[in-house]
Amino acid sequence: MPAAPALQPLTDSEIGELDDLLTSVPEPLEPLDVVMLDGYLCGVLAQPEAIPVEHWLPPALDWNLGDPEQPDPGPGLTPDTPGWHAAKHERLLALATRHHAVLERQLREDGWFDPLVMEPQNDEGRPLQGPAAIGPALAPWVAGFEHALSCFPALESLSDPDLPDLLACVRRHLPAQEDDEAEFTRALDAEHPLRGLDEAIEDLIGNVVALADLARERRLKVDTVRRAGPKVGRNDPCPCGSGRKFKHCHGKGEGG
Repeated sequence: MPAAPALQPLTDSEIGELDDLLTSVPEPLEPLDVVMLDGYLCGVLAQPEAIPVEHWLPPALDWNLGDPEQPDPGPGLTPDTPGWHAAKHERLLALATRHHAVLERQLREDGWFDPLVMEPQNDEGRPLQGPAAIGPALAPWVAGFEHALSCFPALESLSDPDLPDLLACVRRHLPAQEDDEAEFTRALDAEHPLRGLDEAIEDLIGNVVALADLARERRLKVDTVRRAGPKVGRNDPCPCGSGRKFKHCHGKGEGG
């Protein structure tokens, strides 16, 4: 059965349109470009708790919202921001949320997605080949993914034995690394060298899907625990121990 129209992947022209909209966001805001946004949304979707659009959209439209050195970056983008207008805002939101929904479905149902990656070129305008193409092509995407982890740290707080290696396999494509990360990257390159861009993209996809699966398993466990206890009746004593009926305490506003 074909996907519903709202969940159809963005066409090439829509991807270009989204990138143009992001580029036109007025200063001093610093929006992600469409490649970084793609990585950022995968980082959002790889969290153990669902992140609502009102939380994930602002950092996508201003990099400074995820910068710990910018504690007060100012108001984010709104339809009334000077130099911006409501029609652009509505279209940008529609394209970004649709892309988010498509990625969520692909990660959950397909265990696969097609990352937006630009083909890097040398100074003469020719495509880079072999390992030389990997870093320039994947670093912007991974920077967007890392931006999501900076804004939403729940994934990194999980105590799963596979998590550090999975994250390191994604971060190997970032140019700036801490000493321990750089050492791990050198070990990865020695033990599991990536011979070209296609192989590197496939490796990246596998690691991001594994991270999303790990987070989803944690989310399902949390939901199961939350729903495991018996439902409290409105006339039962409130579980908080106040001695009041549930409907007059923490059950206010629930039910009739």
